[in-house]
Amino acid sequence: MELLLVRHARPFRSSDPAGADPDLMPEGQEQARRLAKALADGRYGPVSRLVSSPMRRATQTAGFARESLSLELALDPRLVELSHGWPAYGIAEAYTDRRLLLDHMNAGRLGDNTFDVDRFRARVVDGIEALTDRDDDSATVIVCHGGVVNAYLSHVIGAPKTFFVDPFYTSVSRVLALPGGYREVLSLNEIDHLR
Repeated sequence: MELLLVRHARPFRSSDPAGADPDLMPEGQEQARRLAKALADGRYGPVSRLVSSPMRRATQTAGFARESLSLELALDPRLVELSHGWPAYGIAEAYTDRRLLLDHMNAGRLGDNTFDVDRFRARVVDGIEALTDRDDDSATVIVCHGGVVNAYLSHVIGAPKTFFVDPFYTSVSRVLALPGGYREVLSLNEIDHLR
C-alpha cells in the first residue's frame, strides 16, 4: 500500500489563548480543491482510506477530498501538529533563516514555545504505522501538518534529525508500506496538482 502524506492547505495566521486552530484562507481552499481533483482523477492511484488530524486546517483540507472521493473521513489525534494548543499559529513564518528554523525545531523549540522532539516523533510514527494494516495496491491519504510529515519521513529514512524539510501547503509525499515493516520514500513535496 501507499501512504500519501498531505500537508494541509494554507490557513490564516491566528492567535487564541485557548489554542490557535485557524481556518483555511481562500487561497488554501483553492489548493484543497485542486488536491481533491487530483486525487479523484486518479493521479495517485486508487484511494481506499482518508484520515486526518483533527485540527481545523487539516479537516477542512480533507473535507474537499472526502467529497471528491466519496470516502468516510477518520480523525486521529496522534496526527496533530507539534504546536497543538499553542496560543499562535504562523510562528515558523516569522523565521527568515530556514537553517535557524530547522535548528530550533530539532532542538525542541519554535519561537518562545518548547516541545519534546522525541515524544512528538514517537506519537506520529505510532499513529501512521497504525494505518499500514492493508496489503493491497490502494493508497491511504493522511492529511496532516508539516511537522508530522517531517517526523514520519525522518523515521522512514533513519535521519538523526526529525526536521529537515518545509513541506509546501497541500504537498504530497508518498511512502510505500509493505508487510513486514518495509518502508520506502517514493516522493517528497509533490505539488504538480497546484499548477
